[in-house]
Amino acid sequence: MQRQPATEKGRLHFLDQFRGFALLGLPFVNVLALWLINTPETTADFWLQRGLYFFVEARFYTIFTFLFGLGFYMFLSRSAGAGGKPRLRLYIRRLVILVLIGFLHQQYQSGEALFHYAVIGLLAIPLYWAPRRVNLVIGVVGFTVAALMGVKLLTIPFLILLGLTAGQYRLHDAIHKKLRLSKLRMVWLLSLLGTVMAICAMWWAAPPEPMSPFLFEVEGESPSPTMQAAFTLAHIGIATGPLVSVFYLSSLLMIGRTRLGTKILHPLQAYGRMALTNYIGQTVFLVGIQRMVFNVSPTTYVVSTLVSLGIVVFQIIASNLWMRWFQYGPLEWLWRCGTYWTIVPIRKQTGDRQ
Repeated sequence: MQRQPATEKGRLHFLDQFRGFALLGLPFVNVLALWLINTPETTADFWLQRGLYFFVEARFYTIFTFLFGLGFYMFLSRSAGAGGKPRLRLYIRRLVILVLIGFLHQQYQSGEALFHYAVIGLLAIPLYWAPRRVNLVIGVVGFTVAALMGVKLLTIPFLILLGLTAGQYRLHDAIHKKLRLSKLRMVWLLSLLGTVMAICAMWWAAPPEPMSPFLFEVEGESPSPTMQAAFTLAHIGIATGPLVSVFYLSSLLMIGRTRLGTKILHPLQAYGRMALTNYIGQTVFLVGIQRMVFNVSPTTYVVSTLVSLGIVVFQIIASNLWMRWFQYGPLEWLWRCGTYWTIVPIRKQTGDRQ
């Protein structure tokens, strides 16, 4: 008999908010791989480029990747039957579907991450049973090496492993049970200090001239001083990504402790619950706008930032309207139906509507 999807009663809503927050920053960076962006020529473009490097690049994808690893642990642990053994068939089927989605997405967004997440998730299954200290050491050491090399793609396996390790340490349960405010404040203050130091280091490394939107090396030629400084800036950003991400997430938790903060963050909940739909949707919007409006014409950081902001605002509004009537986003529903090999009800019952 096929195991049915878990009910939503035990859902950890702060994780949906985390996913929603991670989605906020992705289009502002992904647009650089989809559109032709000019090297900054105006003051506004110059500072927007710096802001993306300092506060967005390697910050939001770090959260998104870490949460995938945590979800990896939570899915397997929650799928366990009476004997305590996780239903691997469900998880494998789930990731095979994600491989297909990621492969199709790659045809339009070369920098997409879902394909890599799914492949790494399949390869990392044995680590679910590894001691958590072993996973922690491998994750920290591996990420450190990848960050020092400055290879963003290479950090993904270790961020996923760190997310899995967080699940083994039951970090999500500790947060759900209201982590002591004194501990949360300590994490926030330390991560704030680290973030300030990281931004100072990036400010010191950044060249005074505008940088190309794309970092590249010409074979047989030494990179220009500006390009070399841009590489250094990017390396520092990758290395400090988790530190800044911890500051962002601990700030969300601090804000969520207040009544006003709860209302402010609530729209991110629906946005995060539709993470797959919205992530793919961002590419659909960006590619569609590029082909219908800009074609091969280059544009500016100001335009790409305003368009990305508009996409995010539209998706948040649309997600909250959709989730009033439905339990899952469109792609999330299809993913669940494929995972459990059954038609999962998508409409909310009358009493469950917000």
